[in-house]
Amino acid sequence: MKKICFVAIIVLFFNQIAFAKTQKWDFEVQSVDKDLINCIKVVDIKSKRNALSTLGNMGWSDARFIVRLQNNCSEEIKGAYDFKMLDKEGFVVDDYFQEFRIGRKGISKQTFKLRMHALSWGKVKKVTKAELDFRFDIEINDELKQQIEKLKKIIYGQN
Repeated sequence: MKKICFVAIIVLFFNQIAFAKTQKWDFEVQSVDKDLINCIKVVDIKSKRNALSTLGNMGWSDARFIVRLQNNCSEEIKGAYDFKMLDKEGFVVDDYFQEFRIGRKGISKQTFKLRMHALSWGKVKKVTKAELDFRFDIEINDELKQQIEKLKKIIYGQN
């Protein structure tokens, strides 16, 4: 009986991934470059964090994040964004800097880990709101300007 209990406990601790819950995040997108931000669409943001690993690490654990970006323009776009997690009052609890590169008319999946304490995670867990502040490493040529204008018309209903 003791061996069965011991094996059950070992399996429980080694099977941490099965107990992780996937959460979808609400997000806001910001950029200084108002033209190029129309080319980028944030498809979704998901996170996964395991409560059992938090217990084993004295309250600290790695929260895994997936950010999927889509490029709607015909030029490759390079840049970076600051991923900021907000609490219910709108204050930044934690942030992460991530570079990206999306091929023309492509989708990019960004994955990263944030080491967070259980108290910080408790502030953002119920809210699940993020802010992405984009910066781009691309110059806008005439062809890209025309595509951006077409996208603006589609987005804002001036078709």
